[in-house]
Amino acid sequence: MSTALPDSRRFAILERVARDGEVRVTTLAEDLGVSPITVRRDLARLAQEQLIEQVHGGARRTAGTPASTLGDAAGPAGYATQATLAMVAPSLQYYWPTIVSGARHAASEHGARLLVQASSASAEDNLAVLDQLTADPSIDALILAPDLRSGAASERLLERLQGVQLPVVLAERSMHAFSVHGRSFDSVRTDHASGAAMALRHLRELGHERVTMLCDPFSPTRPLLEQGFERASTELGFDARHTHTGTIDTHGNSPFEAIDAFLDRCREQGTTAALIHSDEAALLVLQHAQRRGWSVPHDLSIVSYDDELSELAHPPLTAVAPPKQALGERAVLLALGRLRQPDCPIERVELLPSLRTRSSTAAPRPAIGR
Repeated sequence: MSTALPDSRRFAILERVARDGEVRVTTLAEDLGVSPITVRRDLARLAQEQLIEQVHGGARRTAGTPASTLGDAAGPAGYATQATLAMVAPSLQYYWPTIVSGARHAASEHGARLLVQASSASAEDNLAVLDQLTADPSIDALILAPDLRSGAASERLLERLQGVQLPVVLAERSMHAFSVHGRSFDSVRTDHASGAAMALRHLRELGHERVTMLCDPFSPTRPLLEQGFERASTELGFDARHTHTGTIDTHGNSPFEAIDAFLDRCREQGTTAALIHSDEAALLVLQHAQRRGWSVPHDLSIVSYDDELSELAHPPLTAVAPPKQALGERAVLLALGRLRQPDCPIERVELLPSLRTRSSTAAPRPAIGR
């Protein structure tokens, strides 16, 4: 097992000494959540590097060493460099590779090391990976996308996270502001509700009056999309009698039958446009509509959500694109910032997606002849 001083504690100790001139073992142990013995060992290592001077009960700035020197040792540009960050992604095949790419870029830019660990989307698997990572003394901070929707298993996961001594950043997830848990976490996620509103505003401007939305029933994005869709449909003046939402499980037993039923409903209700999450579902709906002889976009305009595969469709799909690259970058910066300043306020960051207009949306045909 490594005996190296983790960067998270190194930076915290040096920052305190630079700021206050001296530190006490008991205060550091309480603030850092470690034992006094661990703090004394940390101070001894830093004293060996001649960065501080150990004294009875604590440590102080070495005579003649300016505070700025210790600040530089803790990390330039306001971030903790040389740190090792572990990122746990629920998928390495869809959506998340771009987030990981952004995280890797930010880590490289700031001299940090990024380790990527795959986990399924289940809380039980999250727990197993969390136990593995927290047992590794070389890791300084964690970036996670935990399963927060699986009842008792998610509660166990959150309770476990409460006791983790490392900085934790949630990516594409966020805890409620009034959580019963005592500890909150830095987080960065896409403002998916605004993404749904962008799609509806675009359709409204094209002249659509009867719209629908299909969502993956198991995606953590679904509640936010439904919230944004319902609010925007009201604010934009859509008639609630002709505005509806539904779900589609593209990996279920009968996805094609579900798509056919959806298209039948669109025909019966005069629906002219649909927002569909995810890209995979949107592509399937597009293909089935075309097989029926429908024109996309004139019989049915389609807006996809995720923009992973949308540009590859025929016609290319208008899509809401979450800022995945920027999200990964911001997650790393939050982790490094927390290492640099352990006591700074918790940040909950929301990034706006963008709407990429392509050929799958247009003004609807007149109702006659549909």
